[in-house]
Amino acid sequence: MNSHLQSRRISAVWQQGMARRRFLKLGLFGVAGVAAVAAGGFALLRRSPLDDQPVPPWATGLSAAEFHLFDRARQALLPVTGTALVHSDKVPVVQNVQQTLSYLDPVTRKELGTGLGLFDNAAVFSHGCRFVDLDDAQACEFFDRWGEGSVIQRTLATVIKQLVYSAYWQEEATWAPVEFDGPVSDRWGLPYLGNAPMPESPNMASTVSEGDNA
Repeated sequence: MNSHLQSRRISAVWQQGMARRRFLKLGLFGVAGVAAVAAGGFALLRRSPLDDQPVPPWATGLSAAEFHLFDRARQALLPVTGTALVHSDKVPVVQNVQQTLSYLDPVTRKELGTGLGLFDNAAVFSHGCRFVDLDDAQACEFFDRWGEGSVIQRTLATVIKQLVYSAYWQEEATWAPVEFDGPVSDRWGLPYLGNAPMPESPNMASTVSEGDNA
C-alpha cells in the first residue's frame, strides 16, 4: 500500500480516537506522565535489556524505544513460523513503518510518539516489564486487552497493528504465498490521479450556479 495513503489512514484513526472528547486528547499526556513516573518506581523492571542494544543506522526517524517496540510487535503480530508465508525478518517491516510515520504532520507524530511510549510502559503494571520484553503469547494478549479497553487503548492498539500489517503486506515478496498478483492499478496500467475532489450533488451545483448569477 502507498505509504502516503497509509499515513493518512493512520492519522485519521488517531485523530478520530483522540478528538471524540477533548479531555481524552489531554488525558493521553496525563496518563502517559503518570505511567512514566509510576514506572520509575520500578526502575529495575522498567529497564529493558534492549535498551543497551544499538538500533540500525537507517532508523533515524524512530527513537530507540520506538524501534524496539515495532520490532517486537512485528514478531508478535506476524507469527508465520510453520506456514508458507515469508518470515517478517526477511522484509523491511520496521523500515516501512518508519517511512509511513515520516509522512505524518509533526503534531500528530509527536502525540503518537507519546502514545507509543505509554503502550510500551503500561505493561509494567500488568506484567512487571515493558511490552518489548513480553513473550509472543503475552504480547498478543496485551494487544487483545487494549483492543477492548478505553478509547486511548483501542486507538493505540489499532494504529500499531495497522502500521505493522501494512508494512509487511506492502512488500511484493509477501504476495506469492497468498496468490496475490499485485494491485489491479499496476496490472492494468491505471495512472495515479492523486487526491480527487469530492463529488458534488446536482442540487449543490445548482445552488452554487444560482449564487454566481446573483
